[in-house]
Formats: sequence, C-alpha cells, structure tokens
Amino acid sequence: MNNEIVINMEEQVFSGDILDIGSDNYGVIYKIYKNNNSDFNVEYLDNKEQFNGIKHSSYDTCVMFLSFSSIVLKTNKKKFIKKIYDYLKEDGIIYIWDIDKGYGKIFNNKIKVTMSNDIEKQINFKEFNILKNSSLNSIKDVLNSFFDIIESRCLNRVYYIKARKRRRNDYEKIESITSGNKL
Repeated sequence: MNNEIVINMEEQVFSGDILDIGSDNYGVIYKIYKNNNSDFNVEYLDNKEQFNGIKHSSYDTCVMFLSFSSIVLKTNKKKFIKKIYDYLKEDGIIYIWDIDKGYGKIFNNKIKVTMSNDIEKQINFKEFNILKNSSLNSIKDVLNSFFDIIESRCLNRVYYIKARKRRRNDYEKIESITSGNKL
C-alpha cells in the first residue's frame, strides 16, 4: 500500500439542490453540504434504477465522489453523464473527485478527506481491475460532449473536475453532429 492521499475539502461549498452520486456512500458530500446550508435537499444515487424517479432539470449541482471508477466501459460513462446532464438545471455544475487510474494500472491507497470543523474521513480505496480506465483525461473526454470544464487538476493520483452544463442549443448541435444529421 502506498502513502496516504489527502483530499482537502475544508473550503468546499455547495449550494442549491444537490445530487450526490456514488457507488459507496462515504458521507463526505453530505457532511460538507450540511455544514454550509440550513435548509437543504440532498439526493443520493448509487444505482441505475434510482434515476427513474428524478425529474429533468431539477438539480443545481451534482457531485461525484470516487464514483467513476465503478463504471467499466467508456460508453456507459457517457450514458451516465448524459443522464446527469438531463437532471441538472441550466448552467448546473458538476464536481468530480476520483482516482487517476488508466488501463493496466491498479490503485490501492488510503484516502483521507479533510473537511471543515476538523472533521476527517478515512477511506481505504482499492481498484485492481487493469481493464478499467478512470483517468483524468478519459473522464474529461467523456464530459466534453455535455459540459464546459471550468477547472481540473490532479495531485497524487486523485483528480478534481468542476464543469458547467452546456446550454441546450450547444448540446443539440453536438447531438446532431454525432448522430450524423449534419457535417
């Protein structure tokens, strides 16, 4: 096992209605959101069936914390991001924290998340599937069809992305080009 990786979220603030997506609910996003908002709505999703009950354009913010590594194929990641796009309001923001692991690599580290009020969360994160690619560049490529990337950075094999939902007209142009209707 390698050294401990620290994700500092002490200054992180989320606003509006939030969609918290994760295959394992670590409680990190909820704790951060709760500390900064007295009246709030956080919806947790950890499987495909839960998407069925959500109204389109109903969330201001989506947060994915260590979630992409649980989705194997790039096509499934694109479908997943398309659903998130549909559930975010116009100009909605998506925040992503995940591991920078490409094909042929493994990840076996302790992750310590620091939050405000001296709250810390320890996570033992293991990903041994060498056929999965959850690298920063791969996820940015998936996001680029639906979102404008505002900020991205990677440190110690963990990355952060903040992106804004593209306006519908821009997205429709992309859809018509990718579906073959226009050149």
